Amino acid sequence: MLASDFSAILGVTDFWMARWLTPIWFLGIGVVFGLLALSAFLGLCYVLSKIRALDTVRSTGISHALAGIATLISTFLASRIFAPFFGLGASTSEFAIDEYVLFSIATGLLFAIFWWSLIYCSSHRFMLELKSMISDGVGFYMLSVLGFLSIIGLASTFLVESPRDAFSSLSYYATQLLSLSPGTNDQKFTIPGIQDGSDATFTSIPLKYDSKTLQAITLQSDKNLLIGDGPTIADFRGPGFQVENGVAFGWNRSMGAEKCPLPLAQGAEVWVQNQEIGDATLTVGLISSPAVPQASTFLLAGLFVVLFGLLFFLMQAIAPKASAIAMATAKSELSQPLPLFLMALVGIAILLFVFLPFITFGEDIKFLKENGITLILIACSFQAVWSASTSVNEEIEGRTALTLLSKPVHRRSFIVGKMLGIFWIVMFMFLVLGSIELLAVAYKPIYDARESSLEQPDWRQCHFEMMQTIPGLAMAFFQAVVLGAISVALGTRLSFVANFAICFSIYMLGHLTPTIVASAEGGLPLVEFFSQLISAAVPNLSLFSMEAAIDSDIGIPWSILASVLIYTVMYFLMATLLGLLLFEDRDLA
Repeated sequence: MLASDFSAILGVTDFWMARWLTPIWFLGIGVVFGLLALSAFLGLCYVLSKIRALDTVRSTGISHALAGIATLISTFLASRIFAPFFGLGASTSEFAIDEYVLFSIATGLLFAIFWWSLIYCSSHRFMLELKSMISDGVGFYMLSVLGFLSIIGLASTFLVESPRDAFSSLSYYATQLLSLSPGTNDQKFTIPGIQDGSDATFTSIPLKYDSKTLQAITLQSDKNLLIGDGPTIADFRGPGFQVENGVAFGWNRSMGAEKCPLPLAQGAEVWVQNQEIGDATLTVGLISSPAVPQASTFLLAGLFVVLFGLLFFLMQAIAPKASAIAMATAKSELSQPLPLFLMALVGIAILLFVFLPFITFGEDIKFLKENGITLILIACSFQAVWSASTSVNEEIEGRTALTLLSKPVHRRSFIVGKMLGIFWIVMFMFLVLGSIELLAVAYKPIYDARESSLEQPDWRQCHFEMMQTIPGLAMAFFQAVVLGAISVALGTRLSFVANFAICFSIYMLGHLTPTIVASAEGGLPLVEFFSQLISAAVPNLSLFSMEAAIDSDIGIPWSILASVLIYTVMYFLMATLLGLLLFEDRDLA
């Protein structure tokens, strides 16, 4: 029996828990899709590992050349395919071009991860080490969290309203991608007018649309027209619709089916009568969207799992020595009581924010979003600085690094491994605390409605609030990665106290950089010079701030996330280079 039938029989779709768990169901099922995609990828790698000729390719520089060429070709094709979705044309705005360029760069990074992973994860050595990667250490911890989300998603299926419609909406996205259409479709038709004094007749037009996905309609004509669903007025099943000469008409689904100018019955024909002499030109604009737009959460959650899964595998496949150091660092630090204490403290605080009343004039959910994300950022950044000091500085001072580097391990592998180890520690903590934050935000509208004796919100409202939180978590994660990379670089020379003081100063100056530069502009030359120096040396952390967008209920464009992702990657590489320079001539004896 279908899950939708179960939910109808049990009558649980109006239950508050169904409204709460439905958004989580989208995330959980998306995680399931991502894990299945990773499993399929590993299956493909296993098959390729049987081809011994590829070992020769991987042992030479040819593999990098092949991955680079495949990345460039894939990025070019993807950019061409998605160009219509940015409305590129003769009168394209500068903003649309910038979005398109940022999208292309971010897409190139994703394809680079995929192709390098495919080439290097298909080695026989990687297959032998795969089991230990996912059954021990941070790999097992992250897989456990993803498995827990998957179980919640699968268990919530019987509480979800019409899961079949949600799954069928995935086909809409596939159709739009294959047709290279961004969901808009403008069609023009010529309607013959009255001939030789005879009565006006109806003409059938080949207008193709799916009434289930139809979101909005625009109509415009240079003659007075009558639109109906039959060849004569007597055959109309609906009231018909009059299109006036030169008057544009717009309809969207929120106006109701009774005001729709086109028949919404599946398979119905569209008949048009030109009530004037001379041919008329009818322009019909159709905007479609899936029956359940929230189904895009499946794709986003799956993409997240696949991306970071491939990064985790690629680390082991392409740099086994650095990976061993990273895994040991992450396992050692996560086994300490500090990360557990921080996660428990922040998790309890987030849950308390759901129930504690605040003087926010009905905007408690914004307080929950902002402060929850800020607490997660502070906890993860503190853990990153602490781990950098204990796993880098203390190992150097305690001669542990000297013992490690006496083996065939280069200093570059040591620093890169520590960088990656801190990265995965931050990733794991964000995965745990971010899941708690999303669970709390999804429940908050229901709790606020109960406290105010208001009508219970629909699950779509809970989903909307939850999805608005994800960009904020992504920005906070990028910021924590930048601070963690800086702390590792400084940890090669400084103790925890000095490292923490400098990172805290960078955190404060990074958020004040635009203000410092703006206030010093046009002032004393020396002050202006130092403001420019600070802006050049200190990362501009105000780029990672999401408070204004959360307060204004504004959606974050993907171009902003793409630009911050590129900025984070560049700064992570710069911090890694700084750490290599500081550690290269460090005396370990």
